[in-house]
Parts: sequence; C-alpha cells; structure tokens
Amino acid sequence: MKKIIIIEDDTDTLDLMEVILRDSGYAVIKANRSVSLDEIISIAPSLAIFDVMLPFGLGNDLCLQIKSDPRSKHIPVILYSASGKLKALAKACLADNYLEKPFDLSDLLQMVNETIL
Repeated sequence: MKKIIIIEDDTDTLDLMEVILRDSGYAVIKANRSVSLDEIISIAPSLAIFDVMLPFGLGNDLCLQIKSDPRSKHIPVILYSASGKLKALAKACLADNYLEKPFDLSDLLQMVNETIL
C-alpha cells in the first residue's frame, strides 16, 4: 500500500483529505504540526502533500528541503494554496505538482493518482 503524508494545520481539511485518500486505497499519515525532514525520510512516503501557508513554517520551504536532500529527493510533492503565486512557488521549490485552493476533492485524487510513484 502506498503511503501519503499530508501536512495541514486545518483539522477539518486534514480529516477530509485523509478519508478521500484512504477510501482510494492509500495509507495516510497526517500531521497538523511541524514535521522535520528526518521524520519524513523515516516515514518513507510515496507522496507528500503540503499546504504552503502553515503556522509553523512554509510548505514550500519543506518541499525544497525534501528535493535538495539526496535521501528524499525522489519523494513526489504536491503543494496547495490559495496564493496567487502558487505556480512560481511550486516551481522554485521543485514541487512535482500543485493545486490551487479551493480545489475539488476529485481533482486532488486525480492529481495524487498521476503524481504518486
């Protein structure tokens, strides 16, 4: 079973994403707190999904850490945000994909299916 880590501070959004992805056959690890690069590497997810704006840091900074480290650069990352600069942020941090808020859950699932290794 493929593992997906989701980092999101809004618990309702986090829970909803978890249900959709679990119902689609993915193992979901969710976090509404800061997660270190070492923690992500130890989880060994098949995919990481982050909100850009988090109260404990920026998802795009974490994405860049993942993509810059040889131990984790293979992990695909999807960023999402309501920011009008999302495309540029995603490109700058080497994200594999991005989704603009608000997004339809079917769009999220389709993107996950296309992005996951």
